[in-house]
Amino acid sequence: MSITLLNVRNPRWQTLKYVRLDSDGEVVNDSDGNPIIDVINDSDGNPVRVIQCECQWSHLGDNTQAWLTFSANSNDPQQHGKDLYTALVNGDHGAIAAE
Repeated sequence: MSITLLNVRNPRWQTLKYVRLDSDGEVVNDSDGNPIIDVINDSDGNPVRVIQCECQWSHLGDNTQAWLTFSANSNDPQQHGKDLYTALVNGDHGAIAAE
């Protein structure tokens, strides 16, 4: 199946994070009772960042379809995801907003 990007809007960087769990799988809270949120790092210790955007794709209809949230990343298992990430980083769809 061929998947073609029809439109993209609102690209912004996002650092991936997760809720810290203890050895029993329970959420770890700080002294105020709020869950502790940690950044996901890659194998080199750098924060993993993706580009959140809204897209319309050819395999889901035409340009009248609803906008769908998409997380573009360089390690996407699908080629259209990798291609979109590269195009966004290259500025093909405008500036990427900060987090």
